[in-house]
Amino acid sequence: MTVDVAQGVCYLSQTGLGILGNSLLITLRLTSFLLGSKPKPTDLTIVHLALVHIVMLLTRWIIMASGKLGLQLVQNDADCKLFTYVYRITRALSICTTALLSVVQVITISPSTSYLFQLKVQIPNAIRPVLAILWIPNSLISTNLLFQMFASSNTTNTDSNCYLVPINTLLQGLILTFMALRDILSLGLMSCCSGYMVLLLHRHGHQIQYLHSPSQAPETSPERRATQTIVLLVSCFVVFYCGDLVFSLFLGTSMKNNAAVFNATMFVSCGYATISPFVLLTCDRRVIKFLADFLGNRSLKSPQITVLSASPT
Repeated sequence: MTVDVAQGVCYLSQTGLGILGNSLLITLRLTSFLLGSKPKPTDLTIVHLALVHIVMLLTRWIIMASGKLGLQLVQNDADCKLFTYVYRITRALSICTTALLSVVQVITISPSTSYLFQLKVQIPNAIRPVLAILWIPNSLISTNLLFQMFASSNTTNTDSNCYLVPINTLLQGLILTFMALRDILSLGLMSCCSGYMVLLLHRHGHQIQYLHSPSQAPETSPERRATQTIVLLVSCFVVFYCGDLVFSLFLGTSMKNNAAVFNATMFVSCGYATISPFVLLTCDRRVIKFLADFLGNRSLKSPQITVLSASPT
């Protein structure tokens, strides 16, 4: 029981941290828009990704807390079907939206000589329909959960209050094939786009290197910082989703109640949703500028307070 409580606390900590990061990311984007800042082509995609991650983390925690901590959050078949179905959809939307974000970034920074540059003016009008379309196939692929998931009547089950009923082997294999193809294609698309962006930024950095002043270090150049951000995002994406894919395929094909693999799958599957908002926040110039101004103001106010407190009344 102590192990279950410890695991529940770990899930809760990951959920709270992820929701905090994604909420800050959404707040930053909305605040900038309300203050009159010109929205970037990637803003809507990032907000959609953050919202998906919040729902994904919440549904994952509800499913796990019901089993690990004994909370009565999932009590019947309808609850099991709803939460697992929403979790599966948001997990799929996370990877698809990340791939879309990479495509938008490629189009945004493409040079005027590239054929992708012609699509830049179409991004504001096309991004909403594309995001809406992503919901359709992902919702259809996950419909099997509405027929396979049921609430468990065994109170000794500490992994989850829900269990999966096996279906036709051919149909199960077809569903897993579609899921694997979707994940692999999304991963490949993001990797190719990120590699192309790294190449563009590398070439651009060499072209304008002579324009940089001697006092500006290469590590602080915008080109190098953007390259590091892309490499970091791709690394997080590859590590967490490849691990999630391996664990999910193992669970889907074995149909065995392996608690260790199940817990690892649930934890790794939300790793990217937890880490990615902080990667985007720490690499956003607006956040860096705000922190610099905030810390600068505090450092300026501290000496003034010291002097005033030392002066005679």
